[in-house]
Amino acid sequence: MGFSERFPRWITGIIGIIQAALTAGIVGLELWSAYIDLAHGTIWVGFWAGLIFIPTALLMLFITCCCRGRIYGFYVLILTILSGLLACVVIYFDQYFLNNLCACYLGDQLCCAVGSIPSFSSNYSNTLNTCSTYQTAGTISAYTCKTTPTSKLPLLKAQLACACGMLVACALYALLYIFACVGICFGH
Repeated sequence: MGFSERFPRWITGIIGIIQAALTAGIVGLELWSAYIDLAHGTIWVGFWAGLIFIPTALLMLFITCCCRGRIYGFYVLILTILSGLLACVVIYFDQYFLNNLCACYLGDQLCCAVGSIPSFSSNYSNTLNTCSTYQTAGTISAYTCKTTPTSKLPLLKAQLACACGMLVACALYALLYIFACVGICFGH
């Protein structure tokens, strides 16, 4: 029995659909979170993790219907391992920001500037001047997060759940691939 016979299509199809849904959830929640507050409680991990999650989900769906060979499964395994590692990174940052909603990785000056802009039609030069004044006075850290963005809390929890689901889906595919390869090697 060859690899394509031991490698069940329906399982890779289900994993691919789950990965696509979780990827959409992670990227969509990151977009919503950035809309609420661009600077605080985010490092935009959903966007840069999505750059790997999207091809992984698409290739997972692709090997379900086409290219059933062992080498294609191996390529997807490599992407799945990368996706699993990135899911761990998403989990780390989400749990960090759940406890530190005012955390900002942009630096005090940029956090002050981005967090102080009430709308896209605001006068940016006044905002930068205000932040420069606080920087000079040494009080900018108190000004960078005037109000805690608590509305991001449910989004971070949902993104954390999606990242945990992605990690489980990646581990499931890795085990499936290993069992299919072991079954070929030992003829069971």
